[in-house]
Amino acid sequence: MKKILPVLVLLCMVEGASAAELQHQFTSPSFSGNGFSAHVLTIKQLEDQQKEKNQSKLDATQAKAISDAANTPSARFLANLESRIYAQLAKQLTDSLFGEGATCTTKGVVCGVIPDLGGNTVSWKLGDGADAGMIIITIVNNANPSQSTIIKVPSGTFSF
Repeated sequence: MKKILPVLVLLCMVEGASAAELQHQFTSPSFSGNGFSAHVLTIKQLEDQQKEKNQSKLDATQAKAISDAANTPSARFLANLESRIYAQLAKQLTDSLFGEGATCTTKGVVCGVIPDLGGNTVSWKLGDGADAGMIIITIVNNANPSQSTIIKVPSGTFSF
């Protein structure tokens, strides 16, 4: 009786068995097709964001390398030397054209002309009247003489 009692209790507890067809549905839109376009769009956006991050890292690395190369002591020295040489050449050119003992000393009269410099005529003179103390450079387009540019540079500031 001791062995039958647990079996009877189990049989009383079981009311009836029912069965249904098992249906499996994928939760991933890659397999089910539901929401697939949103899934693909999300993946595309993630890929694009990663490409942008990689490109910005590469650009930053290249900019740092260029900056590091330009900031070496020898590069700074060369840049400073080049700047001083150009400044000295500009001073010497200005002094020889417009300084003491220059061939151009008459104010208001054209001192020099370059007739064809890249399709332009460049002329310069010392200013007079309201333009006293100025070097006036005139650039005229040879193809269209109505196109011209006048540059006024103070002559007294070319000293060190």
